Order: sequence, then C-alpha cells, then structure tokens
Amino acid sequence: MKTSRLHNAAMLDPTRRVLRTQGDRPAVTEHAHKSSRSLGALEHLFWLMDQNRPVHFVVTALISGETSPRDWRRALNLLQERHPIMSVCIDGEPGSVPSFRQADVAPIPLRIVEDEPELRWEVEAGEELATPFNPRQAPLIRAVLIQGIRNTAFMLVAHHSIADGLSLAYAIRDTLDLLAGRALKPLPWLPSQDDMMNASDSVTNGREQSEAQALDPAVYRPNDNARPTVEGLRLSPSLTSKIRDRARREGTTVHGALCAALLLAAREVFAEWRKTPLRIMSPINVRPLIDVGESCGVFVSATTSVFDGEAKEFWDLAREARNSIASSQTSEYATAGLAGFRQVVGNGAEVATAAELGAQVFANEVMVSNLGILSFDRQFGPLALEALFGPAVLTGFEGQQTIGVATVGGALCLLHTGHTPPDGLLEKTQSILAQACDENLRIRHHTSPVCLA
Repeated sequence: MKTSRLHNAAMLDPTRRVLRTQGDRPAVTEHAHKSSRSLGALEHLFWLMDQNRPVHFVVTALISGETSPRDWRRALNLLQERHPIMSVCIDGEPGSVPSFRQADVAPIPLRIVEDEPELRWEVEAGEELATPFNPRQAPLIRAVLIQGIRNTAFMLVAHHSIADGLSLAYAIRDTLDLLAGRALKPLPWLPSQDDMMNASDSVTNGREQSEAQALDPAVYRPNDNARPTVEGLRLSPSLTSKIRDRARREGTTVHGALCAALLLAAREVFAEWRKTPLRIMSPINVRPLIDVGESCGVFVSATTSVFDGEAKEFWDLAREARNSIASSQTSEYATAGLAGFRQVVGNGAEVATAAELGAQVFANEVMVSNLGILSFDRQFGPLALEALFGPAVLTGFEGQQTIGVATVGGALCLLHTGHTPPDGLLEKTQSILAQACDENLRIRHHTSPVCLA
C-alpha cells in the first residue's frame, strides 16, 4: 500500500417553512469584519467542482426532548450571527477569481417535516444531497428539522466552499447550546486556509505522480440529481471501547481499524472489488495546525491509500492505514497541497478543468470522513444529544461509497452514502470489527494466523 497526496495537481410529505420575523432578531454584539474576500484555493476548487457535480454535504443529529419550531428558528438566527460565513454568497464566473460577499442578511432556511425522526432522517438526508445550492444566493447553508412526538432529527446542509464536516458538527452543538439558553460570542470572519498557512503557487515539493494517480482517474456518474441512499448505524459504546483499546494495543488507531474493516467488508459485498486495488481517501483535519478554533470554514487536507488485492491479517491492514495517514498530518503536506491547487485555479479556471483535476487527485472507491471524538455535552437543557451522523457527501464519481464517522457519547456513529450501495456494508463492517477485537481470535492469530479477507 502506498499513499497519494491530495495536492498532486495534474415524494416528500407536505412540509412547512418557518420564517424569520423582526421579533426573532438576536441581541448579540455585531462584529467588525470585511464584507467580502477572495476564495482560497480549496474553496475555489470546491466551488468549481460543485458546478460539475454537487459536492455539498449533510450532518444530522438525533435528539430527544421537546422543542418548538420557533425555538429552532431563533437559535438558527443566533447561530448565523455567530458565524459570519453563514451569510455569504459567491460572486464570480468560471475562469475568474470568485469572491465571498456578505449579502443582505437572509435567514438560514429551515424546513420542517412532521414525522418520526428514526423513520425519516435517512431519506431526508438523501433528498438534501439531491438538492443543489445556488452559489449566488445567500446563505450557503440550510437546515431541516424532522419533528416527532418526543424526538427530533436536526440537519445542517452546507455548500462545501464555506464549511467542512467538523464545521457543521460544531454548528449543531452551537445550535443546541443556544436552544438551552447559553450565550455564545460572535466569531470573526477568518482568512482562507491558504493565507493562514502561507501557501503560495511556488511551494510544490513532492508533486510526483503517486500510485493512486497512476490508476485510472475516477469516472463521473450522470448529472441527474438522483437521490442517493443514506444509511446510518450506531455501534454500541461497548464495541466502540473495545475497538479503541485493541487498536491502541496493536499500534494503530480507530480510523485505521475502520479503514481495514471497510476494505474487507467492501471486497466481500462487491465481487468486482475482490482482486483489484482499492483507493480509500481519508480527509485530514488541519485545525490543530492553524488557530481557527471551532469556526466555520474549510480547514482540511486529505490522503488516499491504495490497497492491493493481497490477503493480509486485519491488524496489519489497520497499521498500514494508520501509518499512511500519519505521514500526511503535517503543515508541510497541507501547504504543498494548497500550493498545487493554487497553480491550477489561482488565476481562474473553468469547470471542466476542475472536474478533470478532481477525477485525478480525489479519485477513490471509498471515502472515510472521520470527524473524530466529539466531546460534546449530552444534555442541553431539556434536550439530549443521542447520536450524530455525518458527513453524508459524494463527489460525483461512479460507484463511490462514502462513510461518515463521528464518535458521540462513547459510541461510533457510521453513515453510508452511495448511489449504488451494496446491502449490508455497515453491518458487515461492524461484524468484522467485532471479530477483530475478539480476544480468542487474537490468541489464534498468535498460533495460526487468520486472515479476515
């Protein structure tokens, strides 16, 4: 297995909307910031790619407790005041250098669906993925509330130029804080990741063709706005703890174990993937490398690991996945990636150019987007956060399967998104993880190695 640097540059039920009224305007201190700025390289690339195939995404929280739509409306108003990028549109045409512009304050759209959340949220997440944004119209974020008798599902949906997965996870937490009456300070409008990491067009060390790029570029599926299938699975806290503890003893991480389990599960349910190299892309959180706190924005890099068809023991695969990702979690890696993108889009690029670049550097069969351990409070006044799933996202590639991962309340929450999802991928992944953590299986590995492939 080798690593590819991301920077190598070559039927709905009737619903109703709750509108904002003057009486709902939040009493928060206005923050001084510019009304516009140019998009950074990755923001620019996402803007262009979204015009080829939608790349916006969804994060969903399952919540117990009773609230009113007016409470959610007011909390969203306050959320928008806290995060200035939630009030922008994008000005510009392909071939130009686009800019964010803070428009007249239009509220974050809130769509209300009255149904039992557990029965409805996956379908609604798919519907949102099939509904693109108009980048010229602010805001580039919207919300869905699925309200049952005692439980709620709350979704945030964002254009990928203004947010990453962690941004929406933090924004959901902020919304719950605001619902509970907690005061939150407004945050500044941050520069682009390029500016914060001092990326320039000339920093392109390590742009040799990788093994992942040497494989065929990704092929785009038809641009038909079809609704993908979205399916969630919450692992028990007990199994989650076993995975974490065993991964630590084996010299890897939970993410490494997830990649290994998904690789083996995918090869079992996709017959055509059993003897071919598979690319697993892992977005990387760069917030620890720059001082952005919990602001909303695009603060990511990524790496793609290539797994050949050779049979290997589970924990060997997990260690390989971990090692390939660890080598990419540096400021130098992320900065070089941005520099590569700037060379392509920095002075303006066409949609077709961005689409071709995306098919090369983002090519993957499986993407595992792991938000990590979210150390959120479980209780927010009368509400309790039961689970958080996401991100649900696709990049428009034929056959691509995306797994969103978040750990909340000690439990791993897995979310599978795809247009051609195989039956039982998450269940098979869970079974493989449970087998890999079984102590009896561990003993057998020492005496007579067992391959889970």
